[in-house]
Amino acid sequence: MRGRFVFINRKYSFMLDKTNLQFEKIFSGFNLLVVILDETEKIEYANPFFLELTGYSFDEIKGKSWFELFIQDEKNNEIRNAFQRIIVENHPLQYISQIKMNDGNLLTVKWNNSLIEDEAGSHHKVLCIGEDITHHMNNETSLKRQLTELAILHGITLSATTSQSLDELISEATKLLTSVFSLSNYGIYLADADKHTLIMHDSYQGIPNNNINDRVIPSDEGILGYVFQSGKSYYCKDVLKDKRYISFDSKTKSELTIPIKLHNETIGVINAESEELDSFSPEDEKLLTTFAETLSTAIDKIKLFESTQQQAKEISLLYEIAIATSSILDSEKLFTTIYEKIKNILPLDTFVIVKNIKQNNEYFVVSAIENDKKLIEWEGAQFQIDQNSLFGWVIQHQKPLLVRDLGNEQSLSNPIHGEKPTRSWLGVPLNIRDKTIGAISVQAFDPNIFDNGHLHLMESLGSQIAISMENARLLEQTQNQLERLSALHDIDLVINSSLDLRVTLNILLDQVVEKLKVDAAAVLLLNQQTQLLNYAAGRGFRTRTIESYRLRLGEGISGQATMERHLVQALNLFEADESMAYLPLLQEEGFLSFYSVPLIAKGQVKGVLDIFNRKLLTPDQEWIYFLETLAGQAAIAIDNTTLLENLQRSNIELSLAYDTTLEGWTRALDLRDQETEGHTQRVVEMTVRMAQLLGIPDKDLIHIRRGALLHDIGKMGIPDSILLKPGPLTNEEWVIMRKHPVFAFNLLNPIAHLKPAIDIPYCHHEWWNGSGYPRQLKGQEIPLAARIFSVVDVWDALTSDRPYRKAWNAKKTLDYIENQKDNQFDPQIVDLFMKLIKNELFKKL
Repeated sequence: MRGRFVFINRKYSFMLDKTNLQFEKIFSGFNLLVVILDETEKIEYANPFFLELTGYSFDEIKGKSWFELFIQDEKNNEIRNAFQRIIVENHPLQYISQIKMNDGNLLTVKWNNSLIEDEAGSHHKVLCIGEDITHHMNNETSLKRQLTELAILHGITLSATTSQSLDELISEATKLLTSVFSLSNYGIYLADADKHTLIMHDSYQGIPNNNINDRVIPSDEGILGYVFQSGKSYYCKDVLKDKRYISFDSKTKSELTIPIKLHNETIGVINAESEELDSFSPEDEKLLTTFAETLSTAIDKIKLFESTQQQAKEISLLYEIAIATSSILDSEKLFTTIYEKIKNILPLDTFVIVKNIKQNNEYFVVSAIENDKKLIEWEGAQFQIDQNSLFGWVIQHQKPLLVRDLGNEQSLSNPIHGEKPTRSWLGVPLNIRDKTIGAISVQAFDPNIFDNGHLHLMESLGSQIAISMENARLLEQTQNQLERLSALHDIDLVINSSLDLRVTLNILLDQVVEKLKVDAAAVLLLNQQTQLLNYAAGRGFRTRTIESYRLRLGEGISGQATMERHLVQALNLFEADESMAYLPLLQEEGFLSFYSVPLIAKGQVKGVLDIFNRKLLTPDQEWIYFLETLAGQAAIAIDNTTLLENLQRSNIELSLAYDTTLEGWTRALDLRDQETEGHTQRVVEMTVRMAQLLGIPDKDLIHIRRGALLHDIGKMGIPDSILLKPGPLTNEEWVIMRKHPVFAFNLLNPIAHLKPAIDIPYCHHEWWNGSGYPRQLKGQEIPLAARIFSVVDVWDALTSDRPYRKAWNAKKTLDYIENQKDNQFDPQIVDLFMKLIKNELFKKL
């Protein structure tokens, strides 16, 4: 072709100064496009073949600028520069370009341009001879497009085989788009499960990463929404002239959007945007449509694969939870295990289980975990069951609830979350035999995390978890009952064995705190005289503030419980009246729940048992019953102790009265017998002191004391003529006098209360050598008390003035007692007595 052009140039160069008629004769028979341009780029000549192909008449183009009329704007400068090089350098130029025809279509031409000049060489023109290669180029373009389509089909098919998830598939598909188009931004949007929104995939190109999360649009807005709703492709040549267009990128000039359909249902769109006006051709639209159709098939396969995997995971999860929960009967461990299993299959951030308190129309949190961290502050929290709370709705309707985006929900609230608010929420009821015992929820910080598949899985888990929770509850109930019975038994033992009320109350409070699982407990006793409740014992308090509390009847919850004679509770002390008794203590200790039970025994209020907890308490009826039973035990213990104390007081008073009576008898005998004043009291005190030093038990000292008091009680049977005789007694009179120990025995032995005290009155005149009276007992045969008393009695008698003689001094008396050792007295008793006297121990008495 090039040789042909050169030939023409040589052959007709001498004729270039002729008229267009001459050009017509030369070029009219050519099936080539011939155009001659002058130095100013204006058209001087065009042959008929050119005019026929382009659809112009010569008059329409004569004198017009070639570049403004036929060359596309984006190619204008490039071809004009080439044109100028021909004129300046006189160098022929070959190239391929497209020219615009009269109907707006493009003609692809292979040009050979040469410089021609007139005979004088003063005027330069450019001869442009071109061959129409549009059909050839179209065939080539078609082939390339077919190869591209095949590459796309192969690429997506391969991605469907190798991708492990829908996300991975979409990312690979976006990369394929990159290899086909040169665009400013492009990618794929997928609809959410409810088809309310279109969500830009993370692989979308041309949008900054920090804006990706914001690129969620309603599925009925903009060009994307139109395509999604209609299921038809849409091409916008100029976005500024299209009211449907929603601007995301100010540089965008044109947009092409293709629906992605799966089983005749639109599931998303492919969006392509260009910074050039009218940038997309029908072939581009066809190519993207083929891309979308192939992608939908791949998505179908991936979804089937993911569905199969999900089902396998769900079956495995159900099996694992069934195995795990069947052997776990501890509630706290059960909840943790369920969370660990669920988080491996569900994209959750927060996990919450609540229980229903039907009688109060409330529910409370039993477990709350967020990203492996327990939300301690929520455990035990109570909420009213109502339509405005998510858990309340689930429990009330006994149905599952899926909220894809709480940000769009104004009527439902979710108070239970950690530092970040919840956006996605899925909850199911825990039902057993048509009874809802609670609910379980999974929550996420981002919207649109959970779908209907997750909901069905949670429903299946809900039934299983409810059974496990009920089994754990029944076991805990049985264990609690056994522990409580054991506790009651232990308390009974303490009540029956301990005489110390403080010990009994401390043991009882230990059982209260442990078995009721509360933080602290206290018993306040009612003073019947002052009508005040006074602190008696406590457990679990961090400070000693409660020990100073004195409450009037009717004052505060404790006073109210005492006055009304029934349990009074304050479940949430944050809501308590500021004037309430105990408020400073409650604030100081951080208590949140408070129970007060009156202690009533035999119809009389003995005090009050107060229970404190630093978390909200949600007790069942059995807990309340056990609390009241413990209060009954406490009341019995207090009543028994009170009765015992009263009895002991009466015994002491009776004993004092008895001893006072005995002392009166003794003084009467002293007066009758003309004994030295105070003799009896002195010998009593000395004898008891000696007995203590010899290690005689305290329980026997009272009998020794009484025996010493009554040592001469038998003299009541001696006639005054003998007892008060100023001179020596005759033998006959001594026989009678020596009978007074027997008279004492006969007097005291029938009296059970005084029988243990009989040793001294009966035996204090027996001698160690056996020569005493009345029974001539010898050595160890003589009771110890009598042996002690005989030494003390002689000491006091000899060192005291008598009507018939003056008192001996201590030395003379001690010499006498020493001489009577092994004769009248027990030598060991005498030795001990001597040491004591010499150490002046008795002088302190």
